[in-house]
Amino acid sequence: MTKYCERKTSAPVEESTVMTIQLEELEEVNRSLKQDILQQQGIIDQLAQAVRELEIRNLEISAVRDHALAELEERNRIEMTLRQKTEELSRSNHGLEQFASLAAHDLQEPLHSIQVFSDLLRVKQGASLTEQGHGYLDRVIKAAGRMQQLIEGLLIYSRLDAPALTEASLSLQLIVQEILSDLGAHIEELQADIHVGNLPVIHGNALHIRQLLQNLIGNALKFHKQGVVPVLHITAMMIQDRRHAGSSKPGSLCKIDIQDEGIGIPAEYLDKVFGMFKRLHRKDEYEGTGIGLAVCQRLADQCGGAISVRSTVGEGSIFTVTLPA
Repeated sequence: MTKYCERKTSAPVEESTVMTIQLEELEEVNRSLKQDILQQQGIIDQLAQAVRELEIRNLEISAVRDHALAELEERNRIEMTLRQKTEELSRSNHGLEQFASLAAHDLQEPLHSIQVFSDLLRVKQGASLTEQGHGYLDRVIKAAGRMQQLIEGLLIYSRLDAPALTEASLSLQLIVQEILSDLGAHIEELQADIHVGNLPVIHGNALHIRQLLQNLIGNALKFHKQGVVPVLHITAMMIQDRRHAGSSKPGSLCKIDIQDEGIGIPAEYLDKVFGMFKRLHRKDEYEGTGIGLAVCQRLADQCGGAISVRSTVGEGSIFTVTLPA
């Protein structure tokens, strides 16, 4: 009896041990599953974050694309406008060429006749003219002379858009010396005191640069104080920093200053003096057509440079030209 009872009590113990082992195995599996779930959740979170980042990136790309399309559309619009303006400019240039031909022949021919017959009238019929008649004749001759200057100035202005001539290495020192030599009689008449500094060698269009400087020097001589000897200072220096509004690329520039001690320009006219037909004085005070500085502006643009002025009434003016070197 005793042995039988012992066998009966040992079975539940073995089953309990097996269940315990199985339970531990299940718990281990459960822990492993929980770890797998946590890992999978981490991967899901990472994927969700990546998706959010992709969505944000996609929005950014869409914004960049929309901006690029808008810029492209604006550029196309600008190019179309530029083509239209170019066509208009071409037509305008053609009109100027026609005007140049008209001014060179059709307009100057009758004006020349007026001048010739006015001179003949003075020589052959002068004795029979009254004092009032001589006054009328003088006014006709002076008006014809001003008209001649005006036509010549407009002719020069209209030809500034002609194809650029060959550029070369130019000595500004030599160019200024030649200009002063050409103006020698006028300089001697005014007893002008002209100081020329050391001027550099630059690369450019000799005809345009010479005409530009000659206009500015002539302008400085003309607007001197009455009864006072004109004093001019012509200096130049090389600069690296582009400080002008011309069309040339940044780089070495030559800054030329033409300074006078003349009558000066009122501040309210400083931004207008380079316009066409801008005269600040009466014809009987200072001769001219009001085209000279407009020609200077065009010449500076043609050379890829710029021109500006600083002035004080009663003290004089400084015209500054910057040209590519």
